[in-house]
Amino acid sequence: MEDRRVINDSYYCCRFRSEGPISVITTTQYVVAEYDEKTGDIRWQRVVNASQKDSIYNWLRDHFPVKSAAAVKPAASGRKKQTAAA
Repeated sequence: MEDRRVINDSYYCCRFRSEGPISVITTTQYVVAEYDEKTGDIRWQRVVNASQKDSIYNWLRDHFPVKSAAAVKPAASGRKKQTAAA
Protein backbone atom coordinates (compact mmCIF):
# COMPACT_ATOMS: atom_id res chain seq x y z
CA MET A 1 0.00 0.00 0.00
CA GLU A 2 1.28 3.43 -0.93
CA ASP A 3 1.36 6.36 1.47
CA ARG A 4 -1.93 7.82 2.62
CA ARG A 5 -2.90 11.33 1.58
CA VAL A 6 -5.33 13.29 3.72
CA ILE A 7 -8.32 14.66 1.81
CA ASN A 8 -10.06 16.26 4.82
CA ASP A 9 -10.60 15.45 8.50
CA SER A 10 -12.89 12.50 7.66
CA TYR A 11 -11.35 10.98 4.51
CA TYR A 12 -8.01 10.03 3.06
CA CYS A 13 -6.85 8.17 -0.03
CA CYS A 14 -4.26 5.56 -0.93
CA ARG A 15 -3.50 2.86 -3.48
CA PHE A 16 -3.39 -0.80 -2.59
CA ARG A 17 -1.57 -1.63 -5.87
CA SER A 18 0.91 0.66 -7.59
CA GLU A 19 -1.09 0.92 -10.85
CA GLY A 20 -4.50 0.26 -9.35
CA PRO A 21 -7.34 2.63 -8.58
CA ILE A 22 -7.06 5.21 -5.81
CA SER A 23 -9.20 4.19 -2.84
CA VAL A 24 -11.03 6.80 -0.74
CA ILE A 25 -11.17 5.61 2.87
CA THR A 26 -12.82 6.97 6.01
CA THR A 27 -10.90 7.44 9.23
CA THR A 28 -12.68 4.29 10.49
CA GLN A 29 -11.12 2.27 7.62
CA TYR A 30 -14.18 1.90 5.33
CA VAL A 31 -13.56 2.14 1.60
CA VAL A 32 -16.21 4.54 0.29
CA ALA A 33 -15.03 5.05 -3.30
CA GLU A 34 -12.45 4.18 -5.92
CA TYR A 35 -11.08 6.73 -8.38
CA ASP A 36 -9.59 5.75 -11.74
CA GLU A 37 -7.13 8.41 -12.84
CA LYS A 38 -6.99 6.95 -16.37
CA THR A 39 -10.66 7.81 -17.00
CA GLY A 40 -11.50 10.27 -14.22
CA ASP A 41 -14.37 8.05 -13.07
CA ILE A 42 -15.21 7.58 -9.42
CA ARG A 43 -17.22 4.57 -8.20
CA TRP A 44 -18.99 5.14 -4.91
CA GLN A 45 -19.37 2.06 -2.71
CA ARG A 46 -20.98 3.68 0.34
CA VAL A 47 -23.38 6.52 0.97
CA VAL A 48 -21.60 9.86 1.28
CA ASN A 49 -23.13 13.30 1.73
CA ALA A 50 -23.46 15.11 -1.64
CA SER A 51 -21.37 18.11 -0.57
CA GLN A 52 -18.62 15.77 0.64
CA LYS A 53 -18.77 13.84 -2.65
CA ASP A 54 -18.16 17.05 -4.58
CA SER A 55 -15.23 18.12 -2.42
CA ILE A 56 -13.66 14.63 -2.54
CA TYR A 57 -14.06 14.45 -6.32
CA ASN A 58 -12.56 17.93 -6.79
CA TRP A 59 -9.64 17.07 -4.49
CA LEU A 60 -8.96 13.86 -6.43
CA ARG A 61 -9.08 15.67 -9.79
CA ASP A 62 -6.68 18.34 -8.50
CA HIS A 63 -4.16 15.88 -7.05
CA PHE A 64 -4.57 13.04 -9.59
CA PRO A 65 -5.45 14.63 -12.94
CA VAL A 66 -6.75 12.38 -15.71
CA LYS A 67 -3.89 10.92 -17.72
CA SER A 68 -4.15 11.76 -21.40
CA ALA A 69 -4.81 9.01 -23.91
CA ALA A 70 -2.57 10.56 -26.61
CA ALA A 71 -0.45 7.41 -26.82
CA VAL A 72 -3.47 5.27 -27.70
CA LYS A 73 -3.60 4.42 -31.42
CA PRO A 74 -6.94 4.55 -33.22
CA ALA A 75 -8.43 1.15 -34.08
CA ALA A 76 -7.75 -0.01 -37.61
CA SER A 77 -10.64 -0.79 -39.91
CA GLY A 78 -11.43 -4.45 -40.46
CA ARG A 79 -11.61 -3.98 -44.24
CA LYS A 80 -8.55 -4.02 -46.42
CA LYS A 81 -8.16 -1.34 -49.02
CA GLN A 82 -8.30 -2.59 -52.56
CA THR A 83 -5.74 -1.29 -54.99
CA ALA A 84 -6.43 -0.94 -58.69
CA ALA A 85 -4.31 -3.23 -60.79
CA ALA A 86 -3.07 -1.51 -63.96
